[in-house]
Amino acid sequence: MRWMRFFRRTSWDAERAREIHSYFEIETDENLARGMTPEEARYAAARKFGNPTRVREEVYGLNSIGVLETLGQDLRYALRMMKRSPGFTALAVLSLALGMGGNAAMFSIVSSVLIRPLPYADANRLVRVTDYYPQGALVALEEQSRTMDVAGFTTAAGFDLTGEGEALRPEGSSVSANLFVVLQSAPELGRIFRPGEDRPGQDRIVLLSHSLWQSKFGGDPRVVGRVITIDGVDRQVVGVMPPSFGFPSSQVQLWIPLRLDPRNSFETWNTGFMPLIARLRPGVSLEQARGELRPLVSQTIPLFPYPMARNWNADASVVPLQEDLTGDFRGRLMVLQCAVGLVLLIACANIAGLLLSRASARRKEMAVRAALGAGRGRIIRQLLTESVVLALAGAALGLVFADATLSDFKLLLPRNALGIPAAQLDGRVAALLAIVAIVTGLAFGLAPALSTTKMDLATSIKTGGRRSTGTAGVRVRSALIAGEVALAAVLAVSAGLLVKSLWMLAHVNPGFSPQHILTARISPTPSLCRERQSCISLYDELSHRAGSITGVSEVAAVNAVPLGTEIPAIPAELEEHPVIPGENFAPMLWAGAITPEYFRLLHIPLLEGRGFTDADGAQSAGVVVVSAATARRYWPGQDPIGKHLRTTWEKSWRTVVGVAGDVRQYDLSDHSPAWLNGAVYMPYPQAVGLDGRLPTSMTLLVRTDSNPTEAASRIRELVRAVNPNVPVSEIRTLQDVVSSSAAQPRSMMWLFVSFAAVALLLAAIGTYGVVSYSTGQRTFEIGMRMALGATRRDVFGLVLSQSLKLVLAGLAFGVAAALALTRLLATFLYGVAATDPVTFLAVGSLLTVIALLAGYVPARKAAAVDPLSALRVD
Repeated sequence: MRWMRFFRRTSWDAERAREIHSYFEIETDENLARGMTPEEARYAAARKFGNPTRVREEVYGLNSIGVLETLGQDLRYALRMMKRSPGFTALAVLSLALGMGGNAAMFSIVSSVLIRPLPYADANRLVRVTDYYPQGALVALEEQSRTMDVAGFTTAAGFDLTGEGEALRPEGSSVSANLFVVLQSAPELGRIFRPGEDRPGQDRIVLLSHSLWQSKFGGDPRVVGRVITIDGVDRQVVGVMPPSFGFPSSQVQLWIPLRLDPRNSFETWNTGFMPLIARLRPGVSLEQARGELRPLVSQTIPLFPYPMARNWNADASVVPLQEDLTGDFRGRLMVLQCAVGLVLLIACANIAGLLLSRASARRKEMAVRAALGAGRGRIIRQLLTESVVLALAGAALGLVFADATLSDFKLLLPRNALGIPAAQLDGRVAALLAIVAIVTGLAFGLAPALSTTKMDLATSIKTGGRRSTGTAGVRVRSALIAGEVALAAVLAVSAGLLVKSLWMLAHVNPGFSPQHILTARISPTPSLCRERQSCISLYDELSHRAGSITGVSEVAAVNAVPLGTEIPAIPAELEEHPVIPGENFAPMLWAGAITPEYFRLLHIPLLEGRGFTDADGAQSAGVVVVSAATARRYWPGQDPIGKHLRTTWEKSWRTVVGVAGDVRQYDLSDHSPAWLNGAVYMPYPQAVGLDGRLPTSMTLLVRTDSNPTEAASRIRELVRAVNPNVPVSEIRTLQDVVSSSAAQPRSMMWLFVSFAAVALLLAAIGTYGVVSYSTGQRTFEIGMRMALGATRRDVFGLVLSQSLKLVLAGLAFGVAAALALTRLLATFLYGVAATDPVTFLAVGSLLTVIALLAGYVPARKAAAVDPLSALRVD
């Protein structure tokens, strides 16, 4: 009943007012009938009923819900206060919007990558079996495991799609037939692979991605059952996967079955080492699966047809699939989320300082409220409501900023990382931001609210907030600003370290010259290169024709461009370093297949011996060139020329004829995979890959002074003229390849620079606000100082020193914090220590300049004060 009256309280109030008035008139008429004069009759009626307004308020209170009523009053008053101080409101809301918007955008990414479950049924039961396994080990684990259903897949690689118009080279993956069952993923059209369809004779099928189905086949539903040619093999399309499916990465556009042929011992046990995933069976825990795995791996070692080290994959384990897929990216995201969280803390400290200043200015208003009977709790509630309304307004604007910055964040982060493309602002992010706004509003509003209620009423009413009545508020504001500066210093130092690291990377010598070089990936089908000489002749003809293109001066070919994504490797035995069966592994060497012009075209120096010539053909004696680091590692203090090495399956030795300068083959930081032990170059006609065959896909490199776009078009035309079924892909300049290799540190740098810039701006605004307000509060003191002989220069220096003290105090704490926290960035740095003194000195100088700028205007105003006017401030 009371809730119903609450929503009709206005009409109820009017009715009760008329009722009270009628009672008053009746009593007045009765008094007149008793012989009283009109004036006496009204006074008597008033004495009997009391104050009609008070009675009306009491009745009104009976028909309202106190909390909602006062909350509504507080909200309306808070909105009026925001409207009354547009400058303060704009500054506060904008500051909070910057902090909250950045946090909302980053949390959207963190949620999509690290929190939101993988898009598979019962995703929490999907695990990754660590390390890599050959096909034979996959079959053994799949048959023997009692805790997991195991599946294998190859990482994304290019496949030739021919016979469907222009030849394409989409990314694809070879998978065991049960992969889609393990993932519990259903197709959009058709079906998935069936058991046994990864065996010879049953494996000539393919699954398409939704994107390839749309782009190449126009979304035709009749594509299911159609035969297409993949890598020269006719395969029947059995299904199309939905748009949301992208395993093992979002770039994969087709899936073919692994060819598990136990009769082919070489392919089963020597090639195709792959990652494995699994689904835990019902009732099985992660620990149970881990306990089963290691004995199974040990039992697999005797199955190898060649001696295998007894400690092979001895540290194999089982980890949640989402944890494995996020990998090192998890650390980057958490560091970025913490960084943008610091920006929000700085914004909150800034607003708290502004509210403290405004609370001092409103001291007289609060004193009058208290004098009229407002309790301390009522005043605190009003002030907290105002701060929460400010925070909610900042959150609303922050959502607009988040929507604008989320796309920028996604551009700066790897687009192929799990969950990045799907990150978006949704209801969950908005709800979380609203909660954060309420919590932060209460947090930064509490200190100003409490300080306002601790006052001397008489003094506050008298001064009206025009002169400081205590130092407690000043100390709190100063502490907040020092905290802001400290946090901003941490972000600025972090940004400075990343900027210097990127500068060091940009000036590192990669070991080759990328200028004026265009690259194009050429990928003939395996069937075309079934005869080694066919592939050799193809690249000879392409090199010859490319050399005749106008503007092209040099041409070479290589199977893996420096700083590209390919990592060709072979297990090798080196002279004087025999492989002891069962004791150690054969060293894995990066294996470059190159044409004779490669070293000259990239300006890679030959430090000893010679390079390759046209005489180093398929029928000539095997020769190799090793990198300088490989020569130092295996033949220290010796002449490497004339030494020998061979792959583990070869009988003939290859002779080292040259030593080439070291090349940063993997990234500019030279972080090569731990399992690689060196680098070797082979002339293309003699080259072999991990499968023992001649590499088919090669990258053509041409040095050209002409327009890269025009040269790219010419290369496409000549490849189409030589063989229209050979796809050309990844046409780009080598300079772009080098630039892409620095994409990760560049993205980290720009994000931290953005966060640091916002933090420094907020710190500067906060410092200016505190110094300006404090100077205004000290007007009487400044007038007294000038009356007693202080010069304008003295006053200017006094105010400027206050700004410097605030910033220097914060800087001291910030440097100490940065020395501890920036060590977390060590893995993202190159060529610079986390405690780099130059960076710390630069940040200190920058903050000092900010302090001088923030204090300059208040200092000038203080120096211009008229002593007589200042002494009349009260």
